[in-house]
Amino acid sequence: MRIAEINDIASVGSEITRGLRARGHDVTFLQPKLVGAQLHPLIKPVVGPARALDWAEIIKAVRSGHFDIAHIHYAYLGNVGALGRFPYILHCHGTDVRGTTAFTRPLIRNAFRHAQHVFYSTPDLEPYCRQYRDDCEFLPNPIDTETFAPTIPASQRSGVFICCALTEIKGVEHLYDACARLADERPEIAITAVESGPEGARFARLPNVTMIPRQHRWKLPRIINQHGIVLGWLKLGIAGMAELEAMACARPVVTWFDQDAVYPEEPPFVRALEGADVAAAIIRLADDAALRDELGRDGRAWVSRYHQLSQAAARVETVAYAILDGRSIPEPAWPPAA
Repeated sequence: MRIAEINDIASVGSEITRGLRARGHDVTFLQPKLVGAQLHPLIKPVVGPARALDWAEIIKAVRSGHFDIAHIHYAYLGNVGALGRFPYILHCHGTDVRGTTAFTRPLIRNAFRHAQHVFYSTPDLEPYCRQYRDDCEFLPNPIDTETFAPTIPASQRSGVFICCALTEIKGVEHLYDACARLADERPEIAITAVESGPEGARFARLPNVTMIPRQHRWKLPRIINQHGIVLGWLKLGIAGMAELEAMACARPVVTWFDQDAVYPEEPPFVRALEGADVAAAIIRLADDAALRDELGRDGRAWVSRYHQLSQAAARVETVAYAILDGRSIPEPAWPPAA
């Protein structure tokens, strides 16, 4: 197949591009300019004309490329496929369906209506997506377990890496509370955080937190492996790409997760939500090197069963073939087929 992968959210689009190419498909990755992407949702309409030109360029690229199908990431961007009148799979990622406005809801409804199939990337998005159509499907985020792999056991590393952005949607107040408690109770436990979001300066003032600049993706496995513990999202009850990649590196991940029913077996996260509980969980892991290794091994094995890149690419392939052949889309399997 000739496939156009359009847009990259949390590296899912680029990862699936690699996975589909490994399966022998001719895949072209197209990245929109996304003019005004960082603007507040209520202000974004002012960049509508620039967005329209951007969409027109993508439509032209898809049409001239004679692609069999497109895989479009981010809900409202599906209108590129609707306007271009080419078959497309729509892939939703979070804020695109959680944070809708009176302006974006009609766009999203139209994108859903014209899509041949709809994926969503985290299980909490099901009710948001199913308000537009009832055949949406959870596609576990693809993790490259060869790139994201342990280079040294967690037991031989100390310190905590905060793998998520320091923003409200990630539970920044709980993250800060945990770090502040650790500064008082166990100041020798070093914490590393990435400069992202408006709260970075507050974290930087804590004596136990070291801030580092945003990193190129290829550097992340090394950074994860330099730490013994990883701290992730403390809101919404889901795991994003960063938490899953840390698990693939055989690191115990402290996070808040409450979507167990989606998987055939319970994910081996270290679950905590409030700052006091998070700090206690980190202290327990910091004091028990064997536990860090045990949870790290369990986490990597779990990710390998349910979030392999090859599995996600195989499912996109299966769905695309069914669409192009005019067949019903087969039900997904658990664990997913690679």
